[in-house]
Amino acid sequence: MRHLNNGRVRRHILGDRLPRWAVIGSVVGLLSLASVAFLLGVGVRLYEFWGWLVIVPGTAVIAGIFGAGLVPTVGTLWLVSLWGYAFPPLVGYLSGEWMGAGRYTSPRMSGFAYGSARAELLGGLETSVNFGLALAVIIGTIGYVAGSGIRWMATRIQSA
Repeated sequence: MRHLNNGRVRRHILGDRLPRWAVIGSVVGLLSLASVAFLLGVGVRLYEFWGWLVIVPGTAVIAGIFGAGLVPTVGTLWLVSLWGYAFPPLVGYLSGEWMGAGRYTSPRMSGFAYGSARAELLGGLETSVNFGLALAVIIGTIGYVAGSGIRWMATRIQSA
């Protein structure tokens, strides 16, 4: 039986440099693209099927396969949550085009509907910290472990 050493634990927590930056860069690029698309009026729905059901778990599994690290994986998944809950109300707040049922008040997963853009933004930030961070930790950990298991099995099969 092998024992874990500090280097191996650190590598699983922080990840290898190139995969870590690749995962961070790809998520930041995706959110940048989603931001531009949202500002242009495209309906960006990261919380529908392609968001939390495909993109987020897929990112976690891919991060595990490539050894990007658990902390960067969870952090990038939380960024997706933060973007979804805070970016649309922030745009509505800054542009002054906020309305009760408009496209700037899109985070309705929890069913909150505040009376002002500022309240919607603060509610979105609170929800992304309370709910989004917990969900990012759960999905990120499960996905990262699954991806690491896939990588482990692939190396075992390859060396056999």
